[in-house]
Amino acid sequence: MAADKKKYKVGYGKPPEETQFRKGISGNPGGRAKGSKNVSKLLLDALSEAVVVNENGQRKQITKAEAIIKQLVNKGASGDERSIKLLMAEMRSRLELDASEDQRAEDTKEQLLMLDRLTVAERTELRRLVAKAQGSADLDSGKQAADAAVRDANSAKGSEKD
Repeated sequence: MAADKKKYKVGYGKPPEETQFRKGISGNPGGRAKGSKNVSKLLLDALSEAVVVNENGQRKQITKAEAIIKQLVNKGASGDERSIKLLMAEMRSRLELDASEDQRAEDTKEQLLMLDRLTVAERTELRRLVAKAQGSADLDSGKQAADAAVRDANSAKGSEKD
């Protein structure tokens, strides 16, 4: 055994064998504590805590997040430039999100109208293309998919009338 240990050369990237991790034993036996929280979880928990505020002479219980937003809006209303800039940036991002959602809804309506206007020949071609896109040569499955698309378009059109 002593001869085997002499062959192992200790150096850069080769620590002494007695300080190396043992096989089958973790280098971090305790591991991360169960239930430990990351920063985002801690922040959400803190912002969700309730606080009592006086509003118009009445005590009211709201979350810390609501209190922060009310303070920011009140400071902006009183003329604080930093608060106004923060509020305007947030409003712009919210409006952009709303506009993109409205655009998606408009695109869907246009697509449904186009499906509704298809002739029998165009529907047959659509069935063929759907079957081809699904990778099956079976026209029945393509026909079923195309029929389902047309049914969805008709049901969506019917629900829009309500």
